[in-house]
Amino acid sequence: MRKKYDVIIVGAGPGGAMAAKVAGENGLKTLLIERKNNPAEITRGCTMMFAVENSYYFAERMHFNEKNNKMLFPVNGFTVDYDGPRSTYYAWHFYSPDGKSRLAFGDYEESRKKGEKGRLSFTFDKGWLINGLIQEAKKNDVDVRTGMNMNGIVKTEKGVEVTANGETFEAPFVIGADGISSRVAQLMGFNKDRKYFGTHPALTYYVTGIDIPQPESINTAICFKPGEQHPTPFWLAPSPYAKGEYWMHTLNREDLDYITKESIYAKWFPKFKINRTWPYIGSLWSPVSEPYKDNVLLVGDAAWFGEAEITGSMMCGWKAANAITVAMIDNNLNREGVVDYIDWWRRSYPDFDDWRNFFMIGPFYSLMNETEMNYLFRLLKDPLPPNNNPFLIVRMVKKALEPLMPKIQKEMPSIVEKIGMLEIENVEKIAGALLDKKAIQA
Repeated sequence: MRKKYDVIIVGAGPGGAMAAKVAGENGLKTLLIERKNNPAEITRGCTMMFAVENSYYFAERMHFNEKNNKMLFPVNGFTVDYDGPRSTYYAWHFYSPDGKSRLAFGDYEESRKKGEKGRLSFTFDKGWLINGLIQEAKKNDVDVRTGMNMNGIVKTEKGVEVTANGETFEAPFVIGADGISSRVAQLMGFNKDRKYFGTHPALTYYVTGIDIPQPESINTAICFKPGEQHPTPFWLAPSPYAKGEYWMHTLNREDLDYITKESIYAKWFPKFKINRTWPYIGSLWSPVSEPYKDNVLLVGDAAWFGEAEITGSMMCGWKAANAITVAMIDNNLNREGVVDYIDWWRRSYPDFDDWRNFFMIGPFYSLMNETEMNYLFRLLKDPLPPNNNPFLIVRMVKKALEPLMPKIQKEMPSIVEKIGMLEIENVEKIAGALLDKKAIQA
């Protein structure tokens, strides 16, 4: 016997949990299903940044009010309570292979003097956030079912039918919030017209025993193993869980050992210790052309390229649940009923910034060799404007280099050609080259 709801939400990450909370508050009979037994237990690598606070991101001007512990989304007009642990950072640094030169987005020392008013952003506990959203959903009678593997979804005359763990559920609408490798998107045919850029595994760790020059910062660093042509990158970000702990990302354990023991950066890891290891597997697709098909709405990573971020996913969940509420009130149970979500998604995501600008960070440091990178990074000695927006990074660097191009052309012309390749129209060409080198980053 089918169990009937107003809306079924598949996936209890930030987007799904937010959608469940809002749908419940709006009085919809809501089912939230999640494959994990504990949705708040984080098992997949994630930086857990509040992205982003210093500029418009997905057409929103996000901010955190530390006085009342609220994440603010003032353009869209909602807030999210968060009173869990967090760790502030004041700059984003990109280090060159020489271990000394860097591109600094933000003046670390000046920003740090300002305290919270000078922060670039912060990391936080994603599990804490998800648990809070789910508890709010339960207070509003949302049926939360964990340990449920969704293995079927089909359009019916009355809506959408979902099967999981041998049970069948039906609702006028379904929200697919099941992440970057969305099963909902695959089964419903959303991926047919999308471009696929591969599945990329990596490892993330929570580590201690680190001594970096400016500890309250995000650090992206590049080194080259002897005899190798492509770079070995890694990322470090302050952990929200404990003082002196950092989140670290590498492609594999071999890279981690080289970075911490043999590379020029080994001095950063004098008493290195791994506290936890979380894998990361990301399937990279171009965005969906439309986040709606046959009464199924996709939110967050399921519809976007790479990462919609925790904040972007919550925005999607909030908007999708409200759009479905209006459709139910108007008894307009079709695309027209939720067109407000479709139009909002286009304005906030593909129309606001081209996804290919996000993609450009990997090629930026993967196209150049060690000598070229060291030369380039030494040219930009002064801090660039504070920035935590991955869509803007490469464009900001290229703008800063414009007055130096005659000098670069004279001293190292090979760089000029490679910088010229960093245009969004070249994404597929660059992706193919980097995949051949196995140098593309997840």
